[in-house]
Amino acid sequence: MKIVYVNKQHQCRMVTLDEGENRFWVKPNLRERLIEKRMIGFNLDQLESIKEMPAIAEKVSSALPMVYLLMMFKDKRQVAVGVDEKGLYAITAALKIAGQRGEEISDSLVYTSL
Repeated sequence: MKIVYVNKQHQCRMVTLDEGENRFWVKPNLRERLIEKRMIGFNLDQLESIKEMPAIAEKVSSALPMVYLLMMFKDKRQVAVGVDEKGLYAITAALKIAGQRGEEISDSLVYTSL
């Protein structure tokens, strides 16, 4: 499963899904790791909605076909991630979105190779 975080300059960084804490953790860069000593994470319990983002997909290239998703959180933050097919099914099956769970979520997103 491959998940990447897309920043505002459309650069990608690897992300890991911590199923125990239900968070995405962005792989820290050198500055974050050594100087700031912090990690960037997104609490998926706070996720309100998720949708496919073809505009991001046009700007970001990847060796693997990926679907780019925009995630809206309760604190009004928006986070863009790219997932491969395996990652998309794992995420949509596991995430709790707007009070939904499992099957209802998977049916709302259809994987399409970009």
